[in-house]
Amino acid sequence: MLSKILLTIAVIVTVMLVYRTKAASRQPTPAQDSGSQGSLPVRAVAVVIIFMLVAVSSAVFFFKYQSDNRIITIRVISEDGASTIYQARQKAIKGRHFRTLDNRNITLGESDRMEMDGP
Repeated sequence: MLSKILLTIAVIVTVMLVYRTKAASRQPTPAQDSGSQGSLPVRAVAVVIIFMLVAVSSAVFFFKYQSDNRIITIRVISEDGASTIYQARQKAIKGRHFRTLDNRNITLGESDRMEMDGP
């Protein structure tokens, strides 16, 4: 997830550098009447788009982080009916394997059943 944010920032910086390089190489044009032009300046639109990209990326990162770190109660029921209760973070559950909050690796057998309850 961090790599996606860094990639987004790198693209933004690259676009800004290209824009500045092209803007510096242009010849100054005569001043235009700003009253006849009804659209927003390109710079303002670019800033708004960049702000929106950063805000959306931050929101997605926050909600993904919050979801991955949610604590799930796992009840493992063995073949003979005995049950054991564990707690693990959602990101630590990988199919029939999971890591508990106290760093124990649990692997379920073929006959074991797993029930998960959220908060």
